[in-house]
Amino acid sequence: MTDPRTSRLEDVIDAFAMEETHAKVTLDRYLTAYPQFAGELIDLARELMQAEPADEELSAADLAMIDAGWLKHAAAQPKAVADPFAALSPTRSREIATEMGVPRQVVTSFRERRIQPASVPRGFMRRLADAVSISPDDLFAWLSPPPAPAFARSYRADAQPTAATQVPFERVLIDAGVSEDDRARLLADVD
Repeated sequence: MTDPRTSRLEDVIDAFAMEETHAKVTLDRYLTAYPQFAGELIDLARELMQAEPADEELSAADLAMIDAGWLKHAAAQPKAVADPFAALSPTRSREIATEMGVPRQVVTSFRERRIQPASVPRGFMRRLADAVSISPDDLFAWLSPPPAPAFARSYRADAQPTAATQVPFERVLIDAGVSEDDRARLLADVD
């Protein structure tokens, strides 16, 4: 136990802290081997013995308090929203694009969560939510997480795939070739 590599205080303290038990027998062993660190070892032993959990059963009041805490935690978690675009057929996707007055690539951008939901006008979001049979709030919640990396489409990529970032709705419209007049109309769809 008197290994020259563990003669530094920090190493001895770390070794003592990693012991399975911090009972008197263990402490005595360390005090005998490292008398120069007696004060530090005793202080650490006191702290660790206070921190060790007792083997007592929890009372009914304790269990009720823990259950109430878990329920409160679960209620605070955002509810999981199912992918509203998962069941869309290509035909229905094309119909939605036509109804919304946008190219199909815009609907695909929504499907892939590439659009920042806060940049989408409320009226457009409401109409899109109606088209995919979901509430506007649930659609917003579903769109909020960033897009997942498209590893499946990067099979023969020259560079390592990276996660896509969300872009403003207007940027998607510009990239899709939507005319300036149509963009102005779609962006003014405030509801």
